[in-house]
Amino acid sequence: MTRIFEKNYKYLLANLVPRHRLSAARRKQVDRAIAGNDAAEIRLAAVLALEDLYRAEYFDRSQTHDENGHAVLTYVRNNGSYQIRLVVPGDEWRELRDGSPIGDRGQTVAGAVETAGRKPELVETTINILPDIIRSFSINGQRESTLQRLDGVMRFLPGWFRFSAVRLVLVEERISEGETRGERILTHPEKTFQDKVIYHRCRQSKQIAVLDATSAEAVGLAMPPGPGGTDGNERGQLAVAPVFPLGEFWGILEARIADDEDGPLLRNRVEIAAGMIEQIIENTIRLENLTSVDKLTGIYNRQFYDRQIRIEMERATRMATKLSLLVVDIDDFKVINDTMGHRRGDEALAIVADLIGSNLRKIDMPFRYGGEEFVILLPGTGEIEAVHTAERLRSRIAECDEFISADGTERRITVSIGGGVFPDHGRTEEELFLHADSALYLAKRKGKNRIEFSKE
Repeated sequence: MTRIFEKNYKYLLANLVPRHRLSAARRKQVDRAIAGNDAAEIRLAAVLALEDLYRAEYFDRSQTHDENGHAVLTYVRNNGSYQIRLVVPGDEWRELRDGSPIGDRGQTVAGAVETAGRKPELVETTINILPDIIRSFSINGQRESTLQRLDGVMRFLPGWFRFSAVRLVLVEERISEGETRGERILTHPEKTFQDKVIYHRCRQSKQIAVLDATSAEAVGLAMPPGPGGTDGNERGQLAVAPVFPLGEFWGILEARIADDEDGPLLRNRVEIAAGMIEQIIENTIRLENLTSVDKLTGIYNRQFYDRQIRIEMERATRMATKLSLLVVDIDDFKVINDTMGHRRGDEALAIVADLIGSNLRKIDMPFRYGGEEFVILLPGTGEIEAVHTAERLRSRIAECDEFISADGTERRITVSIGGGVFPDHGRTEEELFLHADSALYLAKRKGKNRIEFSKE
């Protein structure tokens, strides 16, 4: 179950308020509140500190809105790195502000409190911290796919940002084969984002576009359906925001909003929402790299191979194409370790992995299977092409002069390679690997530094 972290005011003061940016008097108040551990004093110090930082333009704050009798205040770091959301009882917030306009940086809350003549007893509230929310969607439930994580956060965006409805339109080529699309997520081929004018414009400019219902219809966009599947073409505005995790275009976030929304505030909320989507994708990519990449060699690991082989075999079956598998083993690797040390053995592994990776197509996938053994998947490749690839890899590795012995002389590294083809040499992953592995040991018996393919 995805968790949303809620922190109290003491956590806010201790961890999120930069006390060095506060005045000396306010800093003393904050320190006294934390040391005294009085709930009311802590709450008051937190709100006053945030308002001071807001007036100093360290935070920005959108207008408050009412939610079940409470005032909801949203403070956003001016670099967009995080957001703090406070939920304060409405009457107590009005007392605190003493009637001054929300969003007016000229009126101090401290002055309002002095005018009121007493310290308001604020009730307990919570602080929702977006980085924690993003992290929880990215890390919890590591078996979830990218789309499952995104669909989870899309469920919450309307409530968090007061959107009538949201929809995420992603580039189909960015999504792994077989991932299930959520009800709030669509995928289109890359060409769609080039042909649809508004998508192309947002992608090129990296800017948010806000359209009314008529303008949206004119450029071929339907408003996302509201709760319960209500008509997506009803009156309102449609915000279109490009999504660029790690600097790469992934798609478009569409958000429907009521007619009376203020332009700058609307764009600010949509930008934060799109930023959340980007950060979840980025965190997922980083998490997958942590769990799927071998640290020593920089190529995929055995764990990722066990997942990917099934996907590639299903793809080959569906598309009626071949899938070749190569097993690569460094010859006499034990001798390298025993005579030169394990550190030099690690160096040999890294050199071989780099040569393998630099001599494959983009769609080919190399894995460190274990020890000195590598596995390579060649999608859409039959035996003839796989033999050519294997021979290219064998010769490039044998010709490499980067591995130097301790005495400064070159030490050649060679590999033996066995191969098999799906479905010709096996219709299950176990059968396919067994045939390729048997071919590898045939190459070893025939003298090493050679390739063999399954003859069965």
